[in-house]
Amino acid sequence: MDELSLIERLVAIGWKGSRAVIQGPGDDAAVLRGGIAISTDLMVEGVHFSFDWIAPAEAGFRAGAAALSDMAAMGAAPEAVLVSLAVAGDPSLCEELQRGVRRAGDRVGVAVAGGDVSRSPGPAVVDVVAVGRVREPCRRSGAEAGQEVWVSGVLGGAAAAVAAWSAGGRPAPAARERFASPPNRVPLGKALAQRRLARAMIDISDGLVRDAGQVARASGARLRILQDAVPVDTAAGGDLNLALEGGEDYELMFTAPAGKEAAILDLGRELSVRLTRIGSVDAGAGVVLEDGEGGRTAAGRGGYDHFA
Repeated sequence: MDELSLIERLVAIGWKGSRAVIQGPGDDAAVLRGGIAISTDLMVEGVHFSFDWIAPAEAGFRAGAAALSDMAAMGAAPEAVLVSLAVAGDPSLCEELQRGVRRAGDRVGVAVAGGDVSRSPGPAVVDVVAVGRVREPCRRSGAEAGQEVWVSGVLGGAAAAVAAWSAGGRPAPAARERFASPPNRVPLGKALAQRRLARAMIDISDGLVRDAGQVARASGARLRILQDAVPVDTAAGGDLNLALEGGEDYELMFTAPAGKEAAILDLGRELSVRLTRIGSVDAGAGVVLEDGEGGRTAAGRGGYDHFA
């Protein structure tokens, strides 16, 4: 059973609908009536990070930044985070993890409002719940034929760091920094949603191809990605595959109506964020990669799957 199938089964068991919930499972965050957005992000030592790779405070920061990235993808304004920690051995490890999460909260102006702590018989676990507020959430289901596909920042640097560590080496400093310190895209996500520039949006955590597939599936559309347009991080050494499938970038991919290019690029300059048009939305299903000569191939799922 792969990760998507497991999630579908868990949703079938747990989600029975609720008048209090206007956006349930299937997006980057749930949204309650009144505009309260809630997401949770779980990171496990040995799966998402290693203390041989980064320091505990960096692991905490990364966990907090990942949870807040879900708020960005919904166009929500974060208001608080809650942190649950489980560690083996010295409980002072919790303090360093908490310092990292607090630093991620400080970056967007929110406090750590509570949480829980436990001893773990095995790896350390960091679970961060982000709470925010949103008037009109930007869902994954808003992509329609004729729209354009955009991405923020550059892709592949964090995956390059993971690849280097996994091979027993040391990543380049820029790649390590990209992994340990994901970008803050909350201001961008809020602005894209409030200005009605983004119609569908997702944060890139599992890889561009895989996350584009999530948008395609939710929207009942096909996303066409122009490979030559994908902004590859120099820290990835020009490796397009890392940019397409690596994940861990926590950038935003969004679709926008045609004719909004000037407004989107102006917003990028306003926020000092690189924004790149990388494709279009067509009728159909799935994700298609197009090379420089116009050849097209179905992308498949790609990216990271916990249970593949």
